[in-house]
Amino acid sequence: MKENTKKGSCYLNGLAIFLSIIFIFVISIFIAADNAIPLQAATAKSQSATVANRSKVKKDKWTTLLPKYEKSKKVNQLIFVKYKGKSKANIVLYEKVNGKFKKVFGCIGYVGKNGIGKKREGDKKTPTGTYGFTKAFGIKKNPRSKIKYIKLNKYHYWSGDRRYYNQMIDIRKVKASRSGEHLIDYKPHYNYALAIDYNKNCVYKKGSAIFLHCTGSNPYTGGCVAVKQKYMKKIMQTVDKNAKICIYPK
Repeated sequence: MKENTKKGSCYLNGLAIFLSIIFIFVISIFIAADNAIPLQAATAKSQSATVANRSKVKKDKWTTLLPKYEKSKKVNQLIFVKYKGKSKANIVLYEKVNGKFKKVFGCIGYVGKNGIGKKREGDKKTPTGTYGFTKAFGIKKNPRSKIKYIKLNKYHYWSGDRRYYNQMIDIRKVKASRSGEHLIDYKPHYNYALAIDYNKNCVYKKGSAIFLHCTGSNPYTGGCVAVKQKYMKKIMQTVDKNAKICIYPK
């Protein structure tokens, strides 16, 4: 009888230990779950804030450009090139009226075949950033351009030579090879064009001949910005030498 009683006592003690272990395990699960909920909520909140901040950065880029240049006494026209992906962009021309920029028109345009973010010659990308214009030129007669206009002839090249890199030259006046672009050959693209001051220090192979020009048959460019000829003509009649072109993701 004592032996049976001893065995029963050992059994009860073992059962009590087992139940205690189960109880501790269950409690630990509840504690972990309670801690996980705030952590998940905090993570979700953090991710949401990150997305919001990214959207705000993109939005701020465009919303700050207009008031920034409204303060300028020189800049009276802005061209926005809002990159949409692939080689497409929304182009918007603004002109300052009574100290405030007013939209003149908006249209579809094209950038480099490989998008924007140019780093070197031949990457088929359009430069990202804010730039000015250095020249107005074209195959057709002067469309009443506000910027001094050069009507192209067979002697005009946009040089690829190291010495005259990224410059318009007249081969009658300088000793240079005929490398680069023979401008008069690019019809209808250069019927009307504005030279963008990308790589204005003419660093060799950084990229050259970056223009705002008329569209051709392809829905992309080699690194320039292109719009239909009717819009290009209007741009040349509107912008002066202090105008800016702003090229960024939409």
